[in-house]
Amino acid sequence: SGMTHTGLVRNRNEDSFGCLPEQNLWVVADGMGGHEAGDFASQTIVEQAAKFTQQKTLADSILLLEENLLHSNSIIREKSQKLGKKFIIGSTVICLYIWQNQAFVLWAGDSRVYLYRQQNLQRLTEDHSFVEELVKMGKLDQKQDEAHAASNVVLNAVGIEDNLIIDMEFYEIEDGDLFIVCSDGLFKDLSEDNIEDILNQNSNKDLEELNQLLIDASLAAGGNDNCTVVLVQAQGEASDA
Repeated sequence: SGMTHTGLVRNRNEDSFGCLPEQNLWVVADGMGGHEAGDFASQTIVEQAAKFTQQKTLADSILLLEENLLHSNSIIREKSQKLGKKFIIGSTVICLYIWQNQAFVLWAGDSRVYLYRQQNLQRLTEDHSFVEELVKMGKLDQKQDEAHAASNVVLNAVGIEDNLIIDMEFYEIEDGDLFIVCSDGLFKDLSEDNIEDILNQNSNKDLEELNQLLIDASLAAGGNDNCTVVLVQAQGEASDA
């Protein structure tokens, strides 16, 4: 289930998302740059992601996905240079790629992937942000990071530098795992405890209903940014035995 909302404060929605279940790929991008620049950046990433096709081997699939992101970076850099030095165009990106029973997460920026397993919510990604660096240095508590004045300062994103750095982690998947792929509009307004509570209290809902509840909760909490949520749930294949 993929949903996005402009929020209650912003005039434009610079988020984009792509759901490609046939290729086992889900993507969320959060654009920056104002006017149409942020739209262009996030849409470029999703449009390029739509060209991805799963390869015969895991190594080739990951390599192609990385090349896809690097190509998006080049397109956005070229656009930025045409507009002039005053224009900074970029977008965070978070990709969830499934290979058999493994989940690969590739990202740049502060969009996130969470894993909800057995009524517990766990963040799988580390933000490329100024406040995350403060947390790592022990100068800021993790629960205070979203309230910090510099919470919107991103240190890495697609399109802001010629050389893109992509982080990657992978995890074993268990039956029933729920992955939450989201832009910062979700967790800026809702704490991780809030998100976990919503998931725990609505375990009987289908993914579309659950996604709408998360979006509605972020709006009720202020809707201070564009909010995009993609939910992906693992279900084991039934045995023939």
